[in-house]
Amino acid sequence: MYRVAIIGYGGIARVHEASYRELEAEGKAKLVAVYTKDAKSFDKKTNININTDGEPKSDFHRYTDLDQMLANEQIDIIDICLPTNLHKSVSIDMLSRGYHVLCEKPMATSYEDCMEMLDAAKKAGKRLMVGQCLHFFPEYEYLKDVVNDKRFGGVKSAFFERLSSPPLWTTGNWILKRENFGSCLHDLHIHDVDMCHYLFGLPRKIFCKTKDGYGAMDGVSSLLMYDNFTATIMADWSLPNFPFASGYRVSFENATIVDDNGVVTVYPAEGEAFKPELSQMNGYTNEISHFVDVASGERDHGKNHVRDAAATIKLITLLTESADVGGKVIDIED
Repeated sequence: MYRVAIIGYGGIARVHEASYRELEAEGKAKLVAVYTKDAKSFDKKTNININTDGEPKSDFHRYTDLDQMLANEQIDIIDICLPTNLHKSVSIDMLSRGYHVLCEKPMATSYEDCMEMLDAAKKAGKRLMVGQCLHFFPEYEYLKDVVNDKRFGGVKSAFFERLSSPPLWTTGNWILKRENFGSCLHDLHIHDVDMCHYLFGLPRKIFCKTKDGYGAMDGVSSLLMYDNFTATIMADWSLPNFPFASGYRVSFENATIVDDNGVVTVYPAEGEAFKPELSQMNGYTNEISHFVDVASGERDHGKNHVRDAAATIKLITLLTESADVGGKVIDIED
């Protein structure tokens, strides 16, 4: 069983914690320790915009001294759940110390930093993966299969949406600050930008406009323009008391597929609408299970290669540039 330590104990760490309980029951991975610089975090309930009660529950060792944790514990994988501006430095440090690293998204604050992380993993001979979790959720796995096998023909149009109340749960509201690579564009919107990249490849042109609210770029509208269609992506986390909502609508030559908060319906050009049979596995658990297999050498990165996560950061950087000048259309170089 692979032994895991989490660095950082905010909202997403609680989500990962729940997945480790599932994987421990399967005999696959066990959360043995957590480090956070603030001891109060261990007993603090932290809710985020996805379904979690936020309560700490696992029987792990608690540390406020990182070096002490690393000295005391036998660890195979480090799971980094820190603010984005710390991803590069902590990932490189942990890789150089001989650990496999699962780093939360976004990968880093620049494409150049992502390349340094890739180099560090190669030099250390360890595995690095970024938590672009949508790759592992059943509703997106199904869409990926449909795009790949063209069972309904080619794509004609695509729409992705992600909405939420303001993310006011982070310490010091770091997630709303651009200097931390915060903002809706960089944190919430990146899910669907990355998914379009995963599904359709790199676009030919991009466009982005944003609006400020609680912080910078709280509402985002982007266009990713491909040869034969355009993907429209919208995100907004400035909606007070609004329940988290996400979904997609992708039109193919012979069907339209709609995802409404994880419920997928296919509307074929001929015949009745139907709901396809999807895996029931939790996306986060599926993601972490995949990385354990990658770390153990049982599979390669496959559906979530770290190079693709780096390319997504390049796209996000260009979308930011477009938004900063009021929505300029930017050509993407091959």
